[in-house]
Amino acid sequence: MSISDLLIDKTPKYELTIPSTQTQVKYRPFLVKEEKILLIAQESNDNTGILEAIKTIINDCVEGISNAGELPLFDVEYIFLQLRAKSVGELIEPTILCPETKEKVELQVDIGELEVQFNPEHTKEIKISNDIVVSMKYPSLNLLQENNHPIESSDPIAFYGLLVSCIDSINTPQETVNSNNLPEKELEDFVDNLTKAQFEMLLAFFVTSPRLEHKTTYTTSEGETREVVLSGLADFFG
Repeated sequence: MSISDLLIDKTPKYELTIPSTQTQVKYRPFLVKEEKILLIAQESNDNTGILEAIKTIINDCVEGISNAGELPLFDVEYIFLQLRAKSVGELIEPTILCPETKEKVELQVDIGELEVQFNPEHTKEIKISNDIVVSMKYPSLNLLQENNHPIESSDPIAFYGLLVSCIDSINTPQETVNSNNLPEKELEDFVDNLTKAQFEMLLAFFVTSPRLEHKTTYTTSEGETREVVLSGLADFFG
């Protein structure tokens, strides 16, 4: 065993629960070599590079995960924040812009208080008619990068490609057709022939999907207390 391997072997291990599967995994804090990857990506101010750095760090530090890009986005966000807590510190200090006063406000958030929020009305099985049920899958980090579209349900046209990609299977009383066995054009035709009400049923899958959110308050320079909801890595490190 090399000296470097010995150091890694002595690094403390912790446990976390992957939100989407409730599976417990072990992880270690990221080391100087991983922090360098993240710092270089941040200095380049390249969003793609930062996401690639996050995937690399999760792959290296979490046991049993070899392709973090295939995890749902909320899993990636939660796991990375747990890594950050054990590697750098529990407290993060994001800066927000108050929508009313336009002043910059520095917040203080304890990572230990952050949890993925689950909507009790959320379901992956969408019954769009009496005999058709569409099974959905969560958008992975890789999928979001490929589509290059933000998750914004108020813009259904920009949302269209992501929705098509997140259809897992189409189920009827006669058969279950896995999306992997269908040409993309056929999936697009299926979505194109939905009614507006049926399309909105599929959109609701994304609107109610689990997400990493945290409500906190701050005081403006005018002495008013306001509430803000932080959601996603960009907010927590903004």
